[in-house]
Amino acid sequence: EKRFERLHLAQDSNQSEKSTLFYYDTLFSTQKERTDTTPNELKKQMDGNDVDIAMTLHQIGQIYRRSHRYEAALSAYNASLRGIKVVFGTQHANIAAILGNIGNLYMETGDYDEAFAIYQEVLGIETLHLGLSHPEVAVTLHNIATIECSRGNYSEGISLYKQVVDMQKIRYGHDHITVSVTLTCLADAYEKFGNAKSAIKTYEEALKIRIGVLGRSHVDVGRLMHKLGRLASSRGDYHIAGMYMRRTAEIYKINKLPSDHLFMKE
Repeated sequence: EKRFERLHLAQDSNQSEKSTLFYYDTLFSTQKERTDTTPNELKKQMDGNDVDIAMTLHQIGQIYRRSHRYEAALSAYNASLRGIKVVFGTQHANIAAILGNIGNLYMETGDYDEAFAIYQEVLGIETLHLGLSHPEVAVTLHNIATIECSRGNYSEGISLYKQVVDMQKIRYGHDHITVSVTLTCLADAYEKFGNAKSAIKTYEEALKIRIGVLGRSHVDVGRLMHKLGRLASSRGDYHIAGMYMRRTAEIYKINKLPSDHLFMKE
């Protein structure tokens, strides 16, 4: 209980972030990770207080990350990770959840190499526990695809996005909004790779789904029409481009987007 109280004191006090970081960095730093432990042995050995502290640290990391205090978030995440490893070992499903958020943090801060390494570790744990077709595995593959594209490795990114689309269609059906989101990422990768024909086809598939789910006047529908209009214009299909651009303008007007909105400037 004392350790748990100290955790709340560290979170609620007016210490500097540097002091808080130092405090989190000391948690679970001297305890060994458990390996080769059977479930029955785990049940006997489990320190519930350690689990509570580790999971609370994970939530603290989430709060810091949402506040863009990334160093503090990483410190809390890592302390949480150490605590879960102490109790459950290195391959527990909760490890993947914490690592996934560490990977997300690195993505948000532009450290794609670190994010890539973390997501690969997450993928190994998730496939071990959940199998190859689980939605969480699809999310991790999607994140890896995004990193590959951000590095300019469009062939690898496209291949992974296509794999995710196939997984999502099997899981959710062909007309689910999640499929449309990944199709849009795939189309963007095709566009940046210079394959305008495949980009247009994929954007059109994503657009059809979004119209069906969101309606014809949703702002996300307008944004996809804008992308299609821009691509048509680049190919010299000015009649089609004009049609898409006019409809985009109408949708943005219906949604009362201000003239300085990001979508209006694209």
